[in-house]
Amino acid sequence: MRTAALSGALLGTLWLAACGHDDDRMATDYTHADVSAMTTSGGLGDVADGRTVFATNCATCHGATGVEGGVGPSLRGENVRMNYDQTIVWIKHPAAPMPELYPKFLSETEVDDVAAYVQKL
Repeated sequence: MRTAALSGALLGTLWLAACGHDDDRMATDYTHADVSAMTTSGGLGDVADGRTVFATNCATCHGATGVEGGVGPSLRGENVRMNYDQTIVWIKHPAAPMPELYPKFLSETEVDDVAAYVQKL
């Protein structure tokens, strides 16, 4: 039993270290100019495509649809805390323990799409 607890703790520590981020600012801390410089197309992403990208890349931590939570928080009502542009910035420049998926795993368009999906939760 103790070995399992230690293994879990070690795994959690390794995951947090791998997902670390040097910038402690929240997406809501960015100015309008910062957000404008970091957003992509200026248009809204596709919610349906965002749902698919979310299921592949985000559901492990936030739950199958994003509202269940788990390792990561539920994203229900996230649109109250952050607007669409701020959501894009957060996806591109998350604080730990959320991993950085952009640009290695998510494209500009996929970030826009996931942001659109999260805004609808």
